[in-house]
Amino acid sequence: MGDLDTVPGVASAAKRRMDDGEFVFTVDGVTKVIQECTAVGIAVLGIEVFPGLNVSTYDLRLKAPTLEASWRGYVDVNNALAEDFIRGNPAPPTSECILTTASWREFCELARRFKFK
Repeated sequence: MGDLDTVPGVASAAKRRMDDGEFVFTVDGVTKVIQECTAVGIAVLGIEVFPGLNVSTYDLRLKAPTLEASWRGYVDVNNALAEDFIRGNPAPPTSECILTTASWREFCELARRFKFK
């Protein structure tokens, strides 16, 4: 279970869950999910839209974040780019998508595991 599971309304907004636990959303409802993520400080790192597999192309790299305060700005900018991606890549409203996300806690855990700064 990732931190995305703890965001109010995310589970109910999901159309279904994949076998690996990832939430699957419809394109017409995912903007609200991104906004909920922004409100609680979870960054949307990528979006995959299918069928037709359209993978997000925005790439905002976080370089050596040493303070959680810098995470907030990263979340705000990155999630705005995620919303722009959904608006700029129209798909039928019933198309499905998966969000790749990370909270500050999850980011720190990855940084410890892979020893990057």
